[in-house]
Amino acid sequence: MAEQRLRLDGIPCLVRSLRGGAGLWGTAFNLPHDLIVYEGDEIRAREVLDIGSEQVLERGAQESQTVIPQWMVTVTILVIVAFLALAAVVVNRAVR
Repeated sequence: MAEQRLRLDGIPCLVRSLRGGAGLWGTAFNLPHDLIVYEGDEIRAREVLDIGSEQVLERGAQESQTVIPQWMVTVTILVIVAFLALAAVVVNRAVR
């Protein structure tokens, strides 16, 4: 609804799922989402949605504790890729 309100007022915005998205845990409607606007449109978007900066800071502090840090995701992916590459080498040698 917030995205529609902003678009009706001519404020470009983007909504994205913060955890997994559709297909991972069922539907995406019950997952937390991020509403992104351009920095220049932030004040106007807050006025349209009637959101004070205190509410946003409180919500951001709560969500930052629950979301997995980006570096952890990156390290996990690198470890998986390294393991798969090592497994491919071992299988390739066993086939010869």
